Amino acid sequence: MEHSLALSATLDHPAAEKMFAILRRVPGVRAVEAPIGSSRVHVQYDDDLTTPQEISSMVARAGFPLLKVASGPAPCCGSCSGL
Repeated sequence: MEHSLALSATLDHPAAEKMFAILRRVPGVRAVEAPIGSSRVHVQYDDDLTTPQEISSMVARAGFPLLKVASGPAPCCGSCSGL
């Protein structure tokens, strides 16, 4: 499985190293991509051993605030009804 995290700040080299160290401790995490200068982290994991919620929680507890992503349908812009 894959999980993508949106961080509230971009990663510099020390932060990326810390991110790798944190995620290596999560059982089931297979691979981590955390490019320096990016605010995105991509994680491949075994869904029998962990969940996206556990991964996100571990990252947030380590001091990496996550952006809140709205779930559900996008709000209506009104353009299709002529408003």
